[in-house]
Amino acid sequence: MAPWSHACAPVQLRAAGYRRGECRQPEGASIVTIASGRLPAYHETFADLADVVLEESWVLHVDASLRRLSVTLDLVLTPEHREYSPPRADETHCHRRGTLIVDSDTAILARRSTCPPAIDVTGEADYGHIDTFTRATDIADDVWQLSGEWGEALIRQPRVHVRLEVR
Repeated sequence: MAPWSHACAPVQLRAAGYRRGECRQPEGASIVTIASGRLPAYHETFADLADVVLEESWVLHVDASLRRLSVTLDLVLTPEHREYSPPRADETHCHRRGTLIVDSDTAILARRSTCPPAIDVTGEADYGHIDTFTRATDIADDVWQLSGEWGEALIRQPRVHVRLEVR
């Protein structure tokens, strides 16, 4: 199995009282005790991210408004994803164009990088990867941080959705 696969996440979630498609804390469980005493990762917390790998996905565009962060990506899908197909001969992973949408009821703090994008072999601008999407527990337990070469964002109680483009 590839090191980036999240194949074990659904099993860990079900063991902690979650069902696929849910994003909730089980009754009587503290967030720290879920998944053996560690904070759950993004793919364990947000159902739409269960079978994608943000760290290997390419950021193509970032749009931030007061309560929404929208990131256009060439997403890497794991073999467990319903839209997965074997990668082409010249690729390592299954990529699908899509948009990561992160909404919040409070203001999103976003800082865009001033570095220019790289230009990939197809001539498209590329802003690197989403290097981290983790809880910012040093700020508050309900705040998540996204960061990468494209910039960074802090979101309180994020709602996360992924929309794949139609082929």
